[in-house]
Amino acid sequence: MRHPQVLVYESDGRLAALLRAAVEERGLRWPVREPRDLAGCLRLLQRGGPAVVVVRAGRDPEAELTLLERIAWLCPAAATVFVGDAEHAALAGVAWDLGARFVLLPPQSRELLPDIVIGLMGEAR
Repeated sequence: MRHPQVLVYESDGRLAALLRAAVEERGLRWPVREPRDLAGCLRLLQRGGPAVVVVRAGRDPEAELTLLERIAWLCPAAATVFVGDAEHAALAGVAWDLGARFVLLPPQSRELLPDIVIGLMGEAR
């Protein structure tokens, strides 16, 4: 069996740091990786095993939403979480339509992310 992994696609490393701390605090042995492009993300997912991919809405929503779509199409077993900094109902709807398993936008707290990822990883295993 392949080992679980958490992939975080973002520009500043904040979500990855939050998730690393939560994984370590709970004694889990899941690597938290930060691929910088679509190809790198897909390459890591093709290794197999349970995976959760966190995609943060940033400066290029088209690229981030394309990543969600490609993951849903090419790696349907991987769970995806779409995270944003602003309340944006239309963007949330598109993320759901493209296969996100969870959309985390304000007014929901970003502090919920570790529990969401851990729950999705449990489903993936």
